[in-house]
Amino acid sequence: MISYIDEFFRDPKGMLIFFLLAFPGRILALSLHEFAHAWVANRCGDPTAKMMGRMTVNPLKHLDPLGTLLMLVVGFGWARPVPVNPRNYRNFRRDDLKVSVAGVTMNLMLFALGLVLMLLFLAVSIRKSADPETPRIMGLLLERYDYYNVAIYQAEQSFGDIAGYLFQMLYYFTVTNLVLCVFNLLPVPPLDGYHVLNDLVLRRRQLFANPQTARIASGVLFALMLTGLLGRALGWIDSQVLDGAARLSVAALRGMGLVI
Repeated sequence: MISYIDEFFRDPKGMLIFFLLAFPGRILALSLHEFAHAWVANRCGDPTAKMMGRMTVNPLKHLDPLGTLLMLVVGFGWARPVPVNPRNYRNFRRDDLKVSVAGVTMNLMLFALGLVLMLLFLAVSIRKSADPETPRIMGLLLERYDYYNVAIYQAEQSFGDIAGYLFQMLYYFTVTNLVLCVFNLLPVPPLDGYHVLNDLVLRRRQLFANPQTARIASGVLFALMLTGLLGRALGWIDSQVLDGAARLSVAALRGMGLVI
């Protein structure tokens, strides 16, 4: 978080643009994550979230003030947990596992969708170019520079600055879904990963951690966020996934004959 504050004082205009471009995708990713929990819980026989108006993509029904602030400024956070009543489940442990993985599954699917849309965006941008040297130039740029920055540059060259901003919004939405997926799989309460660990390994009858344990775990997570340790660890994982996705995208562009 401190690095964001320092960066804001160094480049307030740039950071303001970043926040404006990143915020919609981050809020949408959080809302769809919670909607997935509510929808699967209802399918498993528990209508609690539906009756409380949480089976919706409306962000106002899901957002937690602190979690939203952290999502905005450090890239990962949380929404208000969807209320569930496990006594309504048709199968106690199996349905808890389904509900728990629903949110991260939604984020994983949105991440994959975002990657495909970015690839198509870049492919159309390259095809749009009237310069016959574009495939060769793009091949060189993609070998030497970051895939995503090159894609933004090409979008701006082909369609203008607005297209560059739209691509950045899509990129931030895609990355946010990856971050949420990885973050929520951490096996500590109250995150979804704790339920996955409990349902598959620990198999305790009590599905939720006791309030004291949940408070301690939440405090530790918050402290790791503030110190940047959690961000660096998750950032390393996310960068590996994004680098792999970039290599696959470049291979796909070469397969389509759009870059040499």
